[in-house]
Amino acid sequence: MLEIQTLQVTAFEQNCRILIDTASSEGVVVDPGGDSESIISAIEEAGCTISGVWLTHSHLDHCGAVAPLLARYPVSLVGTEGEREMRRSVCVIASMYGLDSEEWPNCPEPDRYVIDGDEVFVGKHRAKVLFTPGHSPGHISFYFGDDGIVLAGDALFRESIGRTDLPGGDQEQLLGSIREKLLTLPDDTRVLSGHGPETTIGHERLYNPFFT
Repeated sequence: MLEIQTLQVTAFEQNCRILIDTASSEGVVVDPGGDSESIISAIEEAGCTISGVWLTHSHLDHCGAVAPLLARYPVSLVGTEGEREMRRSVCVIASMYGLDSEEWPNCPEPDRYVIDGDEVFVGKHRAKVLFTPGHSPGHISFYFGDDGIVLAGDALFRESIGRTDLPGGDQEQLLGSIREKLLTLPDDTRVLSGHGPETTIGHERLYNPFFT
């Protein structure tokens, strides 16, 4: 079974997730946006062995805790190549938001770059990488087809979509990404978003005002 723990972290109320293959106790952390000690405590309490950290994208509220996590768990960081500048500017961007830059270290560069169609694993659970840009230039989603789950980052929300007014955002590109890569998934696919409650693909087809 694929166990999913959700931790709402930082003032941005971002959904960091710990995915655990219960058969092997192997786990990965997806989008550790901050509050690293809380994430580490959840990992230790779960008793899993972390094998990787995955990023849907590199806005500071999704990668703010990567550096301290990798210092604790020297594992592989998975992300896209096109967001290098965002990762090395976390500290500066935090200051622009009025945040304490010392609490927002720059994000290390991934040691594995992924592209559309690649596969990543949590134990025996396979996720396909879906390239879903628009909210950010290198945004990706992780689709666990056998488990009926997609981690959509900040691309698709319940009855909404990700904001596109940040540098590198493009609303038409985002709408195309969602139509082509997410709304083509089965209706009962659970959509785990980077903020707010989960939804399903079928619900968004019917009720998302951007597509109805």
